[in-house]
Amino acid sequence: MKTNTRKLALCGVMCALAVVIMLLGGVVTIATFCCPALAGLVLIPLVVECGKRMALGAWVAISLLSLMLCPNKEAALLFTFLGYYPVVKWQLDTIKHKWKRRGLKILILNASIAVMYSLIFYVLRIDQIMADYQDVTQVTFVLMVLLGNLTLYLYDRMLFIGAWLYIKKYRAKLFGQHD
Repeated sequence: MKTNTRKLALCGVMCALAVVIMLLGGVVTIATFCCPALAGLVLIPLVVECGKRMALGAWVAISLLSLMLCPNKEAALLFTFLGYYPVVKWQLDTIKHKWKRRGLKILILNASIAVMYSLIFYVLRIDQIMADYQDVTQVTFVLMVLLGNLTLYLYDRMLFIGAWLYIKKYRAKLFGQHD
């Protein structure tokens, strides 16, 4: 029971930290895209220490709290639709064939973004976000998609480096010796 209590406490603290990071997205405009990525990094210790199930539960909690509390709804929706990625990334990394693995990652991430923006434009009709993208031409749209894919690739690399740093350098300092 003591172990489960510690895991639950860790999840609660990390959820609070992620929500605070998400709230910063309303302070600085450029943080719309940075804050969800940083909040996703918070899930790395949860995957390692508590497992995928609790990390996914934390993602749901962070998503719901962000949608309720964050003034920047685009950032909250980005985390809601992409925040699970740090949890499932490790499962995807077990695919042996490099190009299949990368293709599946790109497909999953692009599908998530397409569903999110379709929801914004056609279902929720969030005027503030729609106004930001009103004058986007087809060329600009294609460039945004390409830049988004590059950013997602770099985010994938950042998650790998963040997990490596956590496991190799900080885990023992924070939680004592581990195998």
